[in-house]
Amino acid sequence: MPRTRGSHNQAELIRLAITGIDAQIRELQETRARLTQSSTGGAKPARRGASKAASAGAATAPKKRVFSAATRKRLSLAAKRRWARIRNEKKGK
Repeated sequence: MPRTRGSHNQAELIRLAITGIDAQIRELQETRARLTQSSTGGAKPARRGASKAASAGAATAPKKRVFSAATRKRLSLAAKRRWARIRNEKKGK
């Protein structure tokens, strides 16, 4: 948390930060509920306090990302170059 100047009270700043975080949480929960509702074809979102097993059964598993062989090779080469660069930087020190 940044230092404050003047007569700002530390407890007041913390209270304001918590209020902001609570607002963000509410917004995210509302967005999640809308997304859940639209992805399940209009079914109501799980209520607060509902068991995780009940809500997990309603949601489907996300599709697995499948890369082509050429993309896997490009990713592999990029990772090898990245690690080679990191090893060379460590040798130079």
